[in-house]
Amino acid sequence: MMRKPALLFALGAALVARSAVAQQPSAPAPGPSAAASASASVPPDAVPQAAPSWSDSLTGQARADYDSAKMLFAVNDFAGALIKFTSVYTNTKDPHALRSMGVCENKLHHYAKALPLLRRYVSEGGALLSEQERTDAGATIKAIEPLTSTVWVAVSEAGADVFVDEERVGQSPIEPFPVDIGVHRLRAHKAEFQDFVVDFTVTGGAKVTIEPKLLPVVHEGRLRVTVGPKDAITIDGTPVAVGSWTGALKSGGHTLNVTAPDMLAYQTELLIQDGQSRDIGVTLNPEPRKGLPAWLWIGGGVVLAGGLGTAGYFLFKPSPKYDGPVGNVVPGIVQASAPVRF
Repeated sequence: MMRKPALLFALGAALVARSAVAQQPSAPAPGPSAAASASASVPPDAVPQAAPSWSDSLTGQARADYDSAKMLFAVNDFAGALIKFTSVYTNTKDPHALRSMGVCENKLHHYAKALPLLRRYVSEGGALLSEQERTDAGATIKAIEPLTSTVWVAVSEAGADVFVDEERVGQSPIEPFPVDIGVHRLRAHKAEFQDFVVDFTVTGGAKVTIEPKLLPVVHEGRLRVTVGPKDAITIDGTPVAVGSWTGALKSGGHTLNVTAPDMLAYQTELLIQDGQSRDIGVTLNPEPRKGLPAWLWIGGGVVLAGGLGTAGYFLFKPSPKYDGPVGNVVPGIVQASAPVRF
């Protein structure tokens, strides 16, 4: 019994060979004696005539593409021949070009692509096809079908684009379609919905059902702000909490403010993206002490003398000359844990 690959090759070759035979020039007209002999034995209207090739009517670019396709097929460049046969069909809509396209896909082992082309060839060909052409096409279809599976896709949303291995196969609601044996990835996409992606395996012959459920895209994210227990949190000018806060925000830019009595205010701009979660921790710094004369501040520091409320604050001006020991205290600041004696 002939194995599948050999059978498919033979069927494809038969379809191409039959097309080539149809294009052979008819035999030279017989001479007078031969014609007389033939007419004596067979009625003139019963003499078989050479069937015209479907390519005989092609002209211009379609004819040039057809000739190129035949040449490419002859040297086993089936991908190139497919491109040329496709161009012929685009320009002429001749169903015979569909058969040639299907044969090329079959040679490339793209059985799931060959099937619909051959079925369209039989359907669109109608009365143009001979009984033998229909028989050959039917045999090829029957041999290819077990090497594919039919996939039924029921998307929850209409108008979603369906891709198999990133090749678009249609838009929902979508008709069942064949897929070659192997592992594949299906993706359903529609604007404002999250993509549905699933991997599935085709073993051949069996029906595969996939029901993508598309979920709307939510244009918001979540923000968590960690602050002190008495810190007030404001977002976009609206107070939201005193102390830490967690909540949802619309996607886009926002302004965060954190304030507290006697503390420097904090403000920042932040961006929230779809589905994003952000954490922000804020520690406020104390404000400079109020009520002190400006002359008490030297280089950002305060001179502290003695204990607060006893010796008070004093300003020391460095003398032009100093012969004492070298210290390690920041200039302008004297730090002491006990009253300073002079």
